[in-house]
Amino acid sequence: MEPDDQPIADQAGAPTPAARKRTPKVFAGAALVAFLLLAVGLIPRLSQGRRLGEAVESLKSGLPVVSVVRLSGKSNDADLTLPSNIQAIEQTTINARTSGYLAERFVDIGSKVTKGQLLAVVGSPELDQQLAQTAAEATKAQAGLGSALADSAKQLAAISAASAEVLRSEAARSQAKADLVHLQAKEAQARAAVNVARSHETELVKREAAASADLGRARSQLALAQKTLGRWRDLEKAEAVAGQDVDEKQAAYESCVSVREAADATLSSAHAAAESAREAVRVALSEVEEASADVQSGYGHVRAADAVVASSKANVTAVKAAYRASRSGVASAAATISSDQANVRRVQALQSFERIRAPFDGVITARNVDTGDLVNSSPGGTGASDQANAVTRSGLFGLAKTDALRAQINVPEDSASLVHEGQATEVTVDEYPRRIFKGLVFHVSGALDTASRTLLVEVRVPNLDGSLKPGMYAKIKFLSSRGPSILWLPANALIFNASGTRVAVVDEAGILRYLPVRLGRDLGDRIEILDGLTGTERVVTNPDDSIPDGARVKPVEEHA
Repeated sequence: MEPDDQPIADQAGAPTPAARKRTPKVFAGAALVAFLLLAVGLIPRLSQGRRLGEAVESLKSGLPVVSVVRLSGKSNDADLTLPSNIQAIEQTTINARTSGYLAERFVDIGSKVTKGQLLAVVGSPELDQQLAQTAAEATKAQAGLGSALADSAKQLAAISAASAEVLRSEAARSQAKADLVHLQAKEAQARAAVNVARSHETELVKREAAASADLGRARSQLALAQKTLGRWRDLEKAEAVAGQDVDEKQAAYESCVSVREAADATLSSAHAAAESAREAVRVALSEVEEASADVQSGYGHVRAADAVVASSKANVTAVKAAYRASRSGVASAAATISSDQANVRRVQALQSFERIRAPFDGVITARNVDTGDLVNSSPGGTGASDQANAVTRSGLFGLAKTDALRAQINVPEDSASLVHEGQATEVTVDEYPRRIFKGLVFHVSGALDTASRTLLVEVRVPNLDGSLKPGMYAKIKFLSSRGPSILWLPANALIFNASGTRVAVVDEAGILRYLPVRLGRDLGDRIEILDGLTGTERVVTNPDDSIPDGARVKPVEEHA
């Protein structure tokens, strides 16, 4: 026993005034305890005795005794209170994306920051040198692109020159072919002239032969006329013929002489004409030979022109291949520039990460570094455990948006129908036991977690004065709307058998009836009745289904 619990007495052993004042209180407390114990023991006995007396009376009357409760309508007050943790509406761990030394720090825990505010500066000389190197490489690639473009332009000009040369060579070939056609026509004309000259020669040769024949006949006739004239002259001397006849023979002879002379002249003319025709044939043949030589030369010119055209076209093909190669060089140089510029932008982006800024408005909840600390980039991001805790122990800083907070609650399956978006809630925390914070159901998951059979619900709570802090333990009370009255029935009043779910009711005349009912929510000791009862019935608890429907019973009322 502690000293404070011992009676206070003076040196003579008599109670002090303080002890005397406490004595009546002790007796009063003892009396109260005794009364409570007596009531606890007597009340069940009295109730049991009353029931026993009613049972005796029932036996006397011959009616079965049933316990009944009288139901009445109750408002739909299904407020639900569940535990949760307060979380920031937005919270993050601010990591470094650039390795280096922390050169400056401008915030500490509890600092309120705005979006884009500078929190710290990381010094990274290696990154600055890398940026200078990548910029130089990009400049070099730009120069390479200029050289490739100039070479491409040169090859394009060469293509134009080679194409013009092809056109010129094709024009020369066309001219050579036209000259060949002209020479072939000239050769054909010369051959036709040879044919004409030969035909003329043949005709003149025939004339010469005819003239020669005529000359032979004229000579024969002249010789005959000469002999005839000689004989007639001999006869004239013998005066055998008349002088007249001799003169006629003389005239005939002279005529033959003239004919022979004319034949000689005709033969000489025909011979000269034949020789002239033969010469014309020789000249025509020489012209044919000359034209044939010219035609062969024309063929040579055409073949030479074809070779020039083929060479020009081959040159164009080669120049075009060189141009394509130069364009490939341009594309390669352009790709190199794009790669180098992308590298420059990447390094510039990394360099921009040297200045660490706030991603949103909020309050600094954690600071894990100080000026001069070596920090490493964290490309992997923040783990889920850190995300759930506003006071993170990783990264550089923890940042939380606290002007509005949230609480995520796992609502049991049997209460899921009581929660909906936009529903009002009351939030209480241990730090403020007499203060109630108003909230609203903001999100309701569309499915239950099969492992826990719970529905995830998110409640948003305004926190403009900053009273609530992330990480606080809270109780969330979901305020139900006051809807129509519903009935709650004791779970021990239900009957389940082949006839379905029923309850036994007793009317005012003491007649027992079995009524089918439709059940709603099951809260363990009580069950919601959706249909089948009006709420004014007296329902039998722990019913005995051996009592037939319509039997008269002795009801004993209990409190519902």
